[in-house]
Amino acid sequence: MSRSIPALVKPALLIWARERAGLRLEEAASRLGIEVERLQQWEQGTDRPSIAQLRKIGELYKRPLGVFFLSEPPQGFDPQQEFHRLQGVTPQTESPEFRLALRTALFRREAARELYERLDEPIPECRVMARPSEDAEVVGQRIRESLGISWETQLAWNGAYAALNAWRAAIERQGVLVFQTGDVELTEMRGTSIPHGPLPVILLNSADAPHGRVFTLVHEFAHILLATAGHQTSPMEGQRLPEDQVLERVSNRFAAAALMPRQQFLIEASSHPAALAGDEEGLKRFANRIKLSPEAILRRLMALQKVAASLYRQKRRGWQERSWFTFPQGDGGPPIEVRVVSSVGRPFASLVLEGYQRNAVSSADVVDYLGVQLKHLNKIAGHLLPEPGFAALA
Repeated sequence: MSRSIPALVKPALLIWARERAGLRLEEAASRLGIEVERLQQWEQGTDRPSIAQLRKIGELYKRPLGVFFLSEPPQGFDPQQEFHRLQGVTPQTESPEFRLALRTALFRREAARELYERLDEPIPECRVMARPSEDAEVVGQRIRESLGISWETQLAWNGAYAALNAWRAAIERQGVLVFQTGDVELTEMRGTSIPHGPLPVILLNSADAPHGRVFTLVHEFAHILLATAGHQTSPMEGQRLPEDQVLERVSNRFAAAALMPRQQFLIEASSHPAALAGDEEGLKRFANRIKLSPEAILRRLMALQKVAASLYRQKRRGWQERSWFTFPQGDGGPPIEVRVVSSVGRPFASLVLEGYQRNAVSSADVVDYLGVQLKHLNKIAGHLLPEPGFAALA
């Protein structure tokens, strides 16, 4: 029987899975440890892989074994059509890591939707909206009010991670899922989003410094506000359109106004004359004070005509050459429960655990949704306390 099962595998499924994983034939064969000719034979139907070889292919392409026995390639969500275009990313050349991160985010979003339905609970909705023609300062104030974050609160946070966690939690309370991935190069993605609901998604690159992630987070939230008002960024496939560039600039302005409200920001800037002169130490002190990156600060100062555009361009070139924005990843890292919640977010982790407690999902589902072994669930539940109110799992 084991010999006859692979005969059911259609070559088109093997080609589809490899291409969706973003792998060239030669690269896939190398990672599978086989000759290119052999993989070609499998994809042409002149030879067939064994079950063990199919499992290895599934692991490489990040697909379950059962997908290779479908009658035809699945139709439906295509990550590159769901997420808004990313500046500088050429369509159809995304890395396998990037494609996997997009697929994982979409999978978790769909899992969350299904869980809300199974638990008979309403899906939270993001009701805040903005239009491209609106004044950035007005929208920035609207964002702050909807998130419930004052300027005084921002200044009082104890460091960059406290700021990132607070902004993230506030946006998640608006019915947005915020995920993080550390597997994609920063040069390819700092962040992206599925801006339409229900349950819009923001995906951040955890390789970025926390100050950088804060701006990316609010920038992507601005995309969601634009989508809620009907100004949806077009999908990633195809050439970048002029309206995409416009919405990128608009989202940047909205994010800057929200994070650095004009009046309070300029008052604070007057206390940092070295930053206004472009001094790096002065910019770092200003950045630590308001928990944002020096680059975001200088760009805002330029937009408010407090520094010359030439100074901003000069400093930005220097930062890019020294890889200023790259956040070093240390060995070891935080405990597993912290890593999981940081990756999937508190709302999603809480929803999965509630579904498990109420027998709405199986143990296998929990492993798939959280990407962690069941033995770690009690630690995750404990890390989520006291906010979601979960007891330890039996």
